[in-house]
Amino acid sequence: MRRGKPFDAAETARLIGLALPPALPVSVRESARARGIVLRMLPGRGLEVVAPAGIAPAFLLQAVEARREWISRTFSRLAAEGGFSPRPEAAARPTRLVLTAFSRQWGLSYLPKDRPGCAVTSRGPGELVVAGDVGDPVVLGAALGAFCRARAGELLRPALDAVSRETGLAYAGLSIRAQRTRWGSCTARGRVSLNYTIAFLPWELCRLVMIHELCHTVELNHSPRFWAVVEKYVPGCREMDARLNSARHYLPLWLDAGATAARP
Repeated sequence: MRRGKPFDAAETARLIGLALPPALPVSVRESARARGIVLRMLPGRGLEVVAPAGIAPAFLLQAVEARREWISRTFSRLAAEGGFSPRPEAAARPTRLVLTAFSRQWGLSYLPKDRPGCAVTSRGPGELVVAGDVGDPVVLGAALGAFCRARAGELLRPALDAVSRETGLAYAGLSIRAQRTRWGSCTARGRVSLNYTIAFLPWELCRLVMIHELCHTVELNHSPRFWAVVEKYVPGCREMDARLNSARHYLPLWLDAGATAARP
């Protein structure tokens, strides 16, 4: 049973927010299952502070202060990628595209034109121009998504080949898609499908998805035998898989807008 003054999440979030960039939203929530203080930077939602039940707000303020540099750095990166915006209509206007798994990025500039659709063209090494109806988040998101899907496909195909050689797990074919609920899949015939958005993830999680699907060519299930195969190639795979289950925060915010205009 908790004693003393009830925990005020809203007031604690307000106090934390005073020490951070004004444009960064802050939320605080208690969790009976939390063993320690957890800080998460979530695109479109800001900084989430998960507090163990009964903890004093002062400890949360100390935890945030200790990670101020990480918070500032991550906030700046996500803001540049369109993860935060004080204006909803500008949320899908990133200043760069980043395929984290492959350390590839492009700077973006915009050229509004009175015409339907958007076109993404190269302006030089690592620089892109987006021309057209750039004020429509749905149209813009679809154009950026199409560009990233094509670039990710070019990178994921040789990467899967390399992982296949590394593990000795062969596959029959590959398709690059934009699934809404899966990172990847594998058929009974050994055909692998990868969601292009895994290119936005850290490499270790991207690689885990590829190994996961390749292991389905041996065990087409999620039995203990399957996980034993994955563990052979990715020690600690179950812990990493738990990270993957909550990895959507690595995806840029504009993807949600573009997804309403195009389906796989």
